[in-house]
Amino acid sequence: MKAFIDTNVLIYWVDAGPRADVVEQLLANDCVISVQVLNEFANVLGKKRAMALADIQELSNTLIDICEVVDLSVHTHQTALALMASYKLSLYDANIVAAAGLSTCTVLYSEDMQDGMNVKMPLSKHKKVVSIRNPFRLA
Repeated sequence: MKAFIDTNVLIYWVDAGPRADVVEQLLANDCVISVQVLNEFANVLGKKRAMALADIQELSNTLIDICEVVDLSVHTHQTALALMASYKLSLYDANIVAAAGLSTCTVLYSEDMQDGMNVKMPLSKHKKVVSIRNPFRLA
């Protein structure tokens, strides 16, 4: 089973400690991210961590190599807007959930969203549900 990983979880990957170990385990399995996650990851590492661009590029390329990366589309945007209305999510969180739901994932690992929340995907004929899990709560 593939799982989608949110940016706020991936950021710990560059740290040392138990949370970095959890992220390593997630990345060792079938995982999915979106282009939005790559953009946010690079932005946080550059602005908040003052990491060199060459290091950000190397880490981003590694993620591209080991994760399935899904593009953002008009359908993702429309799904995100529907999720905002139904679940009171921010636009950025709604786009993450939409990308997870439109991919092959039924689990979204995120530290910032409500752990245990099950999101029914709107605009879906198959009544797909994405379960949000905090991977650090499980560890």
